[in-house]
Amino acid sequence: MAALRTPGVFIEEFHFPSNPTQAVATSTTGFIAVTGRGPLLGPLTSFADFESVATPTLGVNLPLAVRGFFENGGQILFISRIAAGDPLESGLAALDGQAISIVCCPDDATIPNAAAVMAAHCEKRLDRMCILQSAQPIVPAATHQPPVNSTYAAYYYPWITVASLDGSSTVSVPPGGHIAGIYAQTDTNRGVWTAPVNVPLAGVTAVSDNVTVADANLLNSRGIDLIRSLPALGIRSSGARTTTSEDSDYKFIPVRRLLIFVEQSISQGISWAVFEPNAPPLWAEVSAVVQNFLTTLWTSGALKGATEQEAFFVRCDGTTMTQNDIANGRLVCVVGVAPLSPAEFVIIQITVVTQNPPPPGQ
Repeated sequence: MAALRTPGVFIEEFHFPSNPTQAVATSTTGFIAVTGRGPLLGPLTSFADFESVATPTLGVNLPLAVRGFFENGGQILFISRIAAGDPLESGLAALDGQAISIVCCPDDATIPNAAAVMAAHCEKRLDRMCILQSAQPIVPAATHQPPVNSTYAAYYYPWITVASLDGSSTVSVPPGGHIAGIYAQTDTNRGVWTAPVNVPLAGVTAVSDNVTVADANLLNSRGIDLIRSLPALGIRSSGARTTTSEDSDYKFIPVRRLLIFVEQSISQGISWAVFEPNAPPLWAEVSAVVQNFLTTLWTSGALKGATEQEAFFVRCDGTTMTQNDIANGRLVCVVGVAPLSPAEFVIIQITVVTQNPPPPGQ
């Protein structure tokens, strides 16, 4: 506001270049494949797209994983290609420029420490989950444990039987590609906050291990998500847990994926705030933008609660920021949401470092 030197009442309108927060995509998938080095493939939107760029060196697991991905509802796929012996990190890095939400390595059994590398990648980026697979068709239940402890990883067992590419025989393969398709299908039909379970796996004729009910309960309690052949229901994924044994807030896949979705959508939706003075008018506008986004989520059935107050809260004010934060342009917004499970709020903090200090006197 210009300097005011005469008595009177003066009005100044504040305008922020904000827009309604847009929901980020949740099902774009990245595969890392041991095929020999090559440029990133994608975006692929069908198996026919993949066949048009395929080479004879793609191996067995990758083509069948891609086919299974699209058969089961996959929408958009990128494929990063590395050579045998290359670090998996290099394949993951090739996906960095894409808005990937799900990562899987159909050949992870051939890469030492693949599960740990993929989980660490997702934990560092905070914008994606990885689908992991058991290293062999049959693993004894008594000794079977997830390979990592992470809220950003889901681990599936057993392997599945599918038709060969030419249809002349069947082959046992890891299930990651098919499961990634189920994630995408569930996101499209019901929302990322819904567990990707109880959906028939298209193109699957058998599982490598018919796990008993007792073993299923044991394995599920350890964070192992099972694919089971159920009488009259067919072959379905029957587990929706992350591999964490420590963080109860993020024990379930839909909770982790919902929070990734919320965090990324809000972060992008308030990115304009970087260029505004860090002062109460900005805090109020950020609060309103986030509130509107979460209200839309709640009315879509993504959050638990009979009222908005029971479903979420948003705070962006003098209680969320210290004077040091304000003076240094750090806007801190605290958000709590009530996922469909568990029953309590999951709380996240989003910090925007603005380019402008607050106006004098604020």
